[in-house]
Amino acid sequence: MSRLNPKQAVVKLFDTAGTKLLSPPATGFGYFVNHGPRDQRKVALTFDDGPSRPCTEQLIEAMDALEVKGTFFCLGMNVRYNPDLLLEMYQAGHVIGNHSGWHSRKTGLMPGSNISHITAGEEAIREVIGVRPRFYRPPWGWLTPWEGKRLTKAGYTIIGWDVYTLDWVIPEVDGMTLAHDAYHATQPGSIFCFHDAKPWEKIWEKRETTRAVRTLVPMLRDQGYEFVTVAELLKMPAYR
Repeated sequence: MSRLNPKQAVVKLFDTAGTKLLSPPATGFGYFVNHGPRDQRKVALTFDDGPSRPCTEQLIEAMDALEVKGTFFCLGMNVRYNPDLLLEMYQAGHVIGNHSGWHSRKTGLMPGSNISHITAGEEAIREVIGVRPRFYRPPWGWLTPWEGKRLTKAGYTIIGWDVYTLDWVIPEVDGMTLAHDAYHATQPGSIFCFHDAKPWEKIWEKRETTRAVRTLVPMLRDQGYEFVTVAELLKMPAYR
């Protein structure tokens, strides 16, 4: 078994600590909305990092066949790569949220009043669909108190999750495993965190998330669950 070099060890420690201290559902300093009402069997699928081709295309094709709408937290850089795909998603009834301009943890961790990393994503989305997203999910799910304040002041509702998947891992985790793990973690009102693409990649092959969704949706429908967007789950407008 290979050992981590000192730099890799420090990065791993930083990542582990950051995720434990700053990510949903346990943390976020009260700024995250991690789920909807617990008394209704409604759940929301969310996807980060897109859009990329062909992975996002394959996913929305599968969701269309399942008659499911999702909430996609899109990256400004990827939107500029694939504006026509974003417009297709929006026109199909999927909700579009902001996932920042370029997926940097550093900018969200920095104190101060600079929100260019937020507005860069917002503007890229607005230029394509003509409206500004209301929902935001920070890259890596890391949220500091000052970032929470900046986002709230800018008019955002910050969306976390209570069901997290490892579909971002490379090589990909098997879709059946992803689906069964998510199934066992589901509660009424759950918000699922999946990833439909890879940051900064215009072209990306990613098949197991689509496979997971194809498996998970029928399983939960058999248990009486209804799939809705985050806007429907929280009874909030999706755009500002």
